[in-house]
Amino acid sequence: MLMLFIRMSKWLKLLNQSLVSLFRIWIMSGNSKSFRKQKSSAGSVIILGNGPSLKSTIESNREIFHQHELVCLNHFAITDYYTEFRPEYYITIAHDLFLDNVMPHFVEASNKLFNAIADKTTWKMKYFTTQEARKHLRWQKILERNKNIEIIYLNLTPVEGFDKFMFHCFDKAKGMPRPHNVMVPAIFTSLSLDVKKIFIVGSDHSWLQELHVDENNRTLFFNEHFYDKEKQKKQFDYGGQYYMKLHEILGTMSFAFASYHILKRYADYKNAEIINCTPVSYIDAFKRCRTEDI
Repeated sequence: MLMLFIRMSKWLKLLNQSLVSLFRIWIMSGNSKSFRKQKSSAGSVIILGNGPSLKSTIESNREIFHQHELVCLNHFAITDYYTEFRPEYYITIAHDLFLDNVMPHFVEASNKLFNAIADKTTWKMKYFTTQEARKHLRWQKILERNKNIEIIYLNLTPVEGFDKFMFHCFDKAKGMPRPHNVMVPAIFTSLSLDVKKIFIVGSDHSWLQELHVDENNRTLFFNEHFYDKEKQKKQFDYGGQYYMKLHEILGTMSFAFASYHILKRYADYKNAEIINCTPVSYIDAFKRCRTEDI
């Protein structure tokens, strides 16, 4: 009797999540035709996360990155690696990159990024960002200077519920697993490109060991990236608009790690494979390999 109750409770929870997701899609998701048209002729891609391990991974295995289609993320374009590897795909989703009502240093950093992309990209590249960014012009005016860049919008609408329901919505690009980290839409986009092997590097996700609460009850952490010149503690912000409390931070981390398990099931459904080649990574959803084995 207890097991029946547990199964029924789980089924009702999935039903509720599916219905809520339908409502989210109705009010949040935009036209996804352009996104669905994007396909890769390559059998595999490498996603370059911006974690601290990426620099040593690249320096030890440089030739591998010249031999594959690449997906780069967030502020990768401010580095010299950008023009060396000439990635085919670029993905950003952070609100602080396109909003204007954020802390001034976020506007400065986003302008630096978009100018770097516009000035450096001498090859054809597809740039993916959120439907919400379509409403904001500052970043678009910068990238429109460069005709090599094709801007494609994707729906970040969180979709949850029954696997069959979720996978149908994913196939239609109406939403994705909760995108609380840019690696989630990066993997989702790669699966939508119909590649059969997705390799991940530079995705340490070691935030748990970097969190600290100071004497003023501020939650601080070392958000270290491979391109950082120095390691600094800072507060965890949300979209460049306010600082988050510890329970909020842990909640977003939980959603991110859970999303990877949904992506693993979706990859199985699409007969694709996601392989994590980051030397030390907290992601527990994907098969592991060494970078030199890519």
